[in-house]
Amino acid sequence: MVFFLYWTIFKKNALLQNIFLLSTSLFFFAWADWRFLFLLILCILVNFLIGLRIYNTQKEKIKQRYLYLGLVFNIGLLFYFKYFNFFYEGFIELLGFLGSSPNYSSLSIIVPLGISFFTFQNLGYLFDVYNEEIEAEKDLLAFSLFVAYFPKILSGPIERGKEFIPQIKNHRKLSYKTCSDGFRQILWGLFAKIVIAENCADIVNPIFNNYQDASWGMLMIGLLFYTIQIYADFSGYSNMAIGVSKLLGIQLARNFATPFFATNIADFWRGWHMSLTTWMMDYVFTPLSFTLRKYKKKGLIIAIVSTFVLVGLWHGANWTFIVYGLLHGIYFIPMVYSGGINQQDKAKNFFLVTGLKRFLLLGLIAVTAIFFRAGSIDIAINYIYFLFSFNNFYATTFFFNTAIVLAIILASFYFAMEWYNRKKTHDFDLEKVNVIMRWILYIFVFVLILFFGKNSDSFIYFQF
Repeated sequence: MVFFLYWTIFKKNALLQNIFLLSTSLFFFAWADWRFLFLLILCILVNFLIGLRIYNTQKEKIKQRYLYLGLVFNIGLLFYFKYFNFFYEGFIELLGFLGSSPNYSSLSIIVPLGISFFTFQNLGYLFDVYNEEIEAEKDLLAFSLFVAYFPKILSGPIERGKEFIPQIKNHRKLSYKTCSDGFRQILWGLFAKIVIAENCADIVNPIFNNYQDASWGMLMIGLLFYTIQIYADFSGYSNMAIGVSKLLGIQLARNFATPFFATNIADFWRGWHMSLTTWMMDYVFTPLSFTLRKYKKKGLIIAIVSTFVLVGLWHGANWTFIVYGLLHGIYFIPMVYSGGINQQDKAKNFFLVTGLKRFLLLGLIAVTAIFFRAGSIDIAINYIYFLFSFNNFYATTFFFNTAIVLAIILASFYFAMEWYNRKKTHDFDLEKVNVIMRWILYIFVFVLILFFGKNSDSFIYFQF
């Protein structure tokens, strides 16, 4: 309905298009939970005004004060809604450790939809205005749409004002090429989510829920398929969001670029959740590494590890996410000392050393993902302990499990398509493919969705 109205009644100019898109964005957000619509509007107005104040102020100290005000406002909201209980409970536990046993109860704080994403987007905008990389937006309608645009507000990508706002300032015209590419990306994202991620979830959930009794083979299957599940879930959402936005003539940032074909941890993060990674690199790592530059490699390591701890914490208020980020930061240390952190691996095949690098990196990523999946540190450590104790090592009955065999076949097709399109704009970019082969692939993927697609309550990323 939005697509139809957008390109008929509201297609005359950019103003009408933006009014309609903002109205629908606010409507969808309120439909999920109307109470948080007022919080979203407050965030829009406060950041819009602070951005103007920063831009129009000449004195550096006053500009800094406005920037700090923006930081306190945005980080304060994020802290209260997402992290207050985590730190509050940690403080109570510390008191108990010190000998005091206070009675307390956690606050029932509901986390607003998409707060991690639109908060980081607002912070990035304020940083860019302060650093004079962009002018403060004077059009409240355009800025509001930048924050509230419905394809991305729930789970990203995290957009930059300098990339997004100029697009919505211009009148969009219906393009067959852009729309067809958008539909392709939606189809591929839907396939990734309800076929790959959900078939993996049916295998992963029983294993993680009963890992104490699982054989070594099943524990291996659990962690490998969970790694595939979160990737298909995250990238599936991103592809659908980007595809929907293409139907409206607006290009969103790419969020995943075949990370599992990387041969080192730096290349992996260049392709994994790219909008978050680049945000952290620009606004956390770069200023931190500049501050610590006198400590040379040690300072660089501190900056990297600190950045990735924040990446982990961004995902949720749990020690498991902090450990997840900490481990990824530690994995960069050998690259720092070898001097290869800023060098991309140019390897172009799966064979010999390159294949071994990919295999080892995938294993490292998969083991680390246990902390992402586990509900507590104890569960994660116990899972890893059982895994490396090689319990029931010779139990191989999992190879005859129909669900696992099916998931392997489907995942093989999924990654084969990614490998084929690894140098293109997205994983299902078939623009230059022969039209007959293109339609064969469309129909094939559609049939896979019909026969092997499964119901899902939500995307994993919605919890963040």
